[in-house]
Amino acid sequence: MGHLLFTASSVLAGYWEDALGEARRCERLPVPPRDRDAALWLDLASLGAAQQGADWPNLCRCYRVVALSSAPNDAEGMHWLQLGVSGYAHAYAGADELRQIAASVAAGGTWLGRSLLLQLCQRFGALVPPTERADWRERVSSREAEVIAILKQGRSNKEIARELDIAERTVKAHLTAIFHKFGVEDRFQLLLKLTQSAH
Repeated sequence: MGHLLFTASSVLAGYWEDALGEARRCERLPVPPRDRDAALWLDLASLGAAQQGADWPNLCRCYRVVALSSAPNDAEGMHWLQLGVSGYAHAYAGADELRQIAASVAAGGTWLGRSLLLQLCQRFGALVPPTERADWRERVSSREAEVIAILKQGRSNKEIARELDIAERTVKAHLTAIFHKFGVEDRFQLLLKLTQSAH
């Protein structure tokens, strides 16, 4: 996957290039259509008024847009997520995290900060039908159904492990199996899919 870097900061561009490897800095927002396999790393602090009013839903259909903020907060993250971005994170996240973000969005996943992710899981989890009435129940084991029931509450892996009295790595194994069964990459996509299957 190619990386396009949109930032007015040469320091930030160099930092991203070091973390991501092969990348190209762009002075202007790219014009769609381009390549859905390309990731557009967007420095929110570098957006002028005209760029903030760009056709972001269309840009997000043409690129895997990762919005990066030097002062991330849940409200801003929610705004960009509603516009269709594939990820929202701190502009100066560690190099390992930036590479994880790149891998996640390349695989079709959504990358969000922990608190925003759990908040969204709780919001969409409330729309998922109760386990005993759910169409998806027959596709998962009893333990996997228990994991989903707690996941719907917007709980972390550690909290799920504590509630079920199992190891956190066991929770991760259950989630991996569940994601595979439903053809999704992360918990947010899973809950969206379970919500859609209710209608």
